[in-house]
Order: sequence, then structure tokens, then C-alpha cells
Amino acid sequence: MTVTIDESLLRRMARDAAVYGLTRPWAIVMWVALAACLVLSFLTLGAGTADDSGSAGWLPLATIGLGVVAVVATVSGARRAVRAATPPGTVVWARLEADTLQIGADRRVSDIRYREFEGIRVGRDAVILRIRNSSAITVVPRVLLTDDDIARLRLSVA
Repeated sequence: MTVTIDESLLRRMARDAAVYGLTRPWAIVMWVALAACLVLSFLTLGAGTADDSGSAGWLPLATIGLGVVAVVATVSGARRAVRAATPPGTVVWARLEADTLQIGADRRVSDIRYREFEGIRVGRDAVILRIRNSSAITVVPRVLLTDDDIARLRLSVA
């Protein structure tokens, strides 16, 4: 089976990749730190310890702003990465072999051994495979893999 990447699929795959990025362990630490800063800034405001200049009043807004910047940067980066790998119009296919995953995009073909993958996350529109000992991921359109393929990948990647 093949699929031609269009703008809609690209955006949906990028969304899945962004959700993956925003829920990684380092991102969760960031969210906890931002939540702690937000709580602390509200407590500071409520305790009346703010000086007369009102600078403490900006702390909650700045904390929320940092969270928004993190989301926007992650979504933008995911879109850029997915677009670079599979621009609109690219014909993509995937095939599971005995010990490799073959992924084709137009004339390019990659054979990746299952042992090269460290983890798998299945989104609504993308299957995200984390490369072992790396922060890199491989994003495959979900439509290309059956539920049995995904079960096989999960067993092979584990």
C-alpha cells in the first residue's frame, strides 16, 4: 500500500509528532517547572509581597507565555521536520520484513533494523519510532500499517 502525502496528512502527522515531543520526559519536567513557577507567582501575588512597581504581576503572564512559546516552537519544529522528510506530493510506503522495516519515499528507500528502534508510539495519523541512543525519530503515516503490523513492530522493538 502507498499513500501520497498531502497538506492535511502532513499537518496531522506533525501534530502527532508534536504531541510526542511535548510528552517526552524532559518536556514533562519542563511542564512541572512551569506549573510550579505559575503557582509560586500566584502565591507571591496573593501574599502581598509584591513591590509597588507591580513587576510581580507580570510573572504569571510570563510563565504562561513561556508555555505557549514551548508549544508553538515544538509544533513548528515538528511540521518543519515532517515536511523536510516527506514534502506534500511524496508517495510513501512501508513494509515489514523479517528483521527490518522498509520505508520508501518516492525513489528513496530505507532499510532499518528493528533493533535500531528504542520505542514506538502510535498516534491517530502517525507511527513514531524512536531511534536507539538518539533523540531522532522516524515518522510513518499510520494508514500504511495495519493493527497486526503495529503489534509486530511493538514486539520487535521491545
